[in-house]
Amino acid sequence: MNGLMGMGPVGWVVALVAGFVVGGVFFLTIKLEVECVVRHKGPEWLVPAALYARLAFLAVVLVLVGVLVPGEKIAGGMLGGVIGAFIARVLVQRMVHKICGGKDAGDD
Repeated sequence: MNGLMGMGPVGWVVALVAGFVVGGVFFLTIKLEVECVVRHKGPEWLVPAALYARLAFLAVVLVLVGVLVPGEKIAGGMLGGVIGAFIARVLVQRMVHKICGGKDAGDD
């Protein structure tokens, strides 16, 4: 096993991009849920529906990682994915901060 946890540079880039996409979708759906429900712009049933949709989405991602990624590369792939998801979280937070003008998403 080499110094890149069994993955080459391309594997790390793919893991980072995949984590960024999954994290971006995850955190943007949270933002949309806050917009629609907390600010009373949408129906009340949207909160549990969005929650279960996010849980199902993450379950599908984890099953696909478990099935498609070779066993010796799962640790590196998941580490890269978590780093990509963290970067997506920071970017979504900055976007929300810029749009809301420094206020919390729940403030009116």
